[in-house]
Amino acid sequence: MKVFASSRLRKSGQMLIRVEYAPINDSDLLVASGLYAVQPKLPSVVGNEGAGKVFAVGDGVQNVKVGDRVVIPHGVFSWAEKVLAPAEEAIVLPPEIDPQQASMLSINPPAAALLLEEFVSLKPGDWIVQNAANSGVGRAVIVFAKQKGVRTINIVRRSELVHELKVIGADIV
Repeated sequence: MKVFASSRLRKSGQMLIRVEYAPINDSDLLVASGLYAVQPKLPSVVGNEGAGKVFAVGDGVQNVKVGDRVVIPHGVFSWAEKVLAPAEEAIVLPPEIDPQQASMLSINPPAAALLLEEFVSLKPGDWIVQNAANSGVGRAVIVFAKQKGVRTINIVRRSELVHELKVIGADIV
């Protein structure tokens, strides 16, 4: 284990992030079990997304500073206490953004966008039906569908979620 005593890194252009949130996705479990289509070079940790605070920066880093909260860049495995990442790929989070929610930005919203764009040609006024609408992907589907003028029917298990989903744009829950 490397111990970093200062807020400067020897490697220029890099940032060291102290991981605060690293969600568990199905893809993480598939990677860990060796069943995912793309496998990391071993030895490796897993974790496809996350968020944390910048702990140290390398020489030449201008776009991020120690203490900034960032989304862990895609391709940097997040199931660790600290991760080293290219600073140029930093997405600095504004203070009002919940870091737990931001930690899930790399997988769920792109999956929702693909669902709405790649499988069928949806037009404003069309309807879609989705199960597990309160999941990260489901919530993103609601928001993106609303932006496209596509209406949504959303299925959830618990009635207390109805209002929450309507607030973000669900038509029927």
